[in-house]
Amino acid sequence: MRGADGNMHISIHYASYEEKGSDVNLASHVLIDILEKRVDAAVVISNDGDLRHPLVFARTRVPVGLINPSRRPTSQMLKGEMSDGVGGHWWSRLTAIDFKQNQLPMTVGNETRPTGW
Repeated sequence: MRGADGNMHISIHYASYEEKGSDVNLASHVLIDILEKRVDAAVVISNDGDLRHPLVFARTRVPVGLINPSRRPTSQMLKGEMSDGVGGHWWSRLTAIDFKQNQLPMTVGNETRPTGW
């Protein structure tokens, strides 16, 4: 592109997203706990649509609560019906007020909350 000074300028935008595998780890642990009958219910805090299939399976065995921690609407891929599988499932979305009302004190042990939190 040509700048205001008449010279050619190159503008580059680079975005990189690294997969941490946290959704796979979460799904694995939830399913293992359910299959080994370690839990009577599960609560998942996520809005990652990649968890759709594990949650659909989980709902066939135990009630599942889903908490959306993001500002975005709860993923349609994660929603089911309250009566799916064993039933008793529920959904909730955290708000900024929820986060503010549930922070730790300014100081915990030797640690102090960062300014602006």
